[in-house]
Amino acid sequence: MTFALRLLKPAEVSFADARVFRVSAGAVAAITACMGIIVVACIGVGWRGGILLGNHGAIPALLAWWVAFWLGLFFVFYANDWRKTLSRGAWLALAAADGVHIKYRSYRNVGWGNNDPQVVFVPYAAIARARIDRRAWLTPETQTRATRTARCTYVELDLVGVDLAELTQRLADERAGKPGRSTRGTKIWRHFPVSVEPGDVLRIEWRARPSATVFMECLATYGVKIEAQVATTADLGQNPSQERIHELARRGDVIELVRVLRHNSDMTLTEARAEAERLITQGGPEQDPKG
Repeated sequence: MTFALRLLKPAEVSFADARVFRVSAGAVAAITACMGIIVVACIGVGWRGGILLGNHGAIPALLAWWVAFWLGLFFVFYANDWRKTLSRGAWLALAAADGVHIKYRSYRNVGWGNNDPQVVFVPYAAIARARIDRRAWLTPETQTRATRTARCTYVELDLVGVDLAELTQRLADERAGKPGRSTRGTKIWRHFPVSVEPGDVLRIEWRARPSATVFMECLATYGVKIEAQVATTADLGQNPSQERIHELARRGDVIELVRVLRHNSDMTLTEARAEAERLITQGGPEQDPKG
């Protein structure tokens, strides 16, 4: 039996009688608030011409203004990110009576508009099983050779009887920034919460509320088999396989991918950047002409 995966525009999704899982705003809100407090404090110190710290020296006005300027830039970035998490379209998944709607376009790319498909509908009957994967990504620092650890929570849906070709192409278009291309260039945030992995696995980076556990409970009520939660590690510092590099590319993180390519090859920064962009756009070994 073949199941249809429908690609929808946000306006075509019905929220009636469905459980909505919205993008989590807690972490970015906390960062924004902390940075705002520091920026205001630094502006106050600079306005007063500096401040004495008793026997511990002083903070000169120039230093205070310098810190306020640079942290102010980060504050603007996080404040804008926080604003996006509060928008109506900042949702990740929706559990309806007949299946789940998964929004594969990042809330950060809201500026691309809502006139093209950015949601995939997956019938429950097409989900053979589901699991939570607590993944640790280990990536090397180019200069120090130290290992950086980034932890992500994924929801993985093993699909059966579906044709993923159109969705895979849509995800590649998202990574290439095609929906957001304008006369002034590509407007794109390198954040892609959904990927298609080998074995017809739909992977969702879970940064939403309620939690991934609650989402699993919703799936279970509609008859989806839930597997035990797993904890996996992806070590990209010791000659990783091409499959692992492509897996990282599907995340869309250019900086991390450049680090991995330079650490495991003789590529220059320019060469590694170009190769990272190519891999991210193509997204998988099945589409890689060099694979």
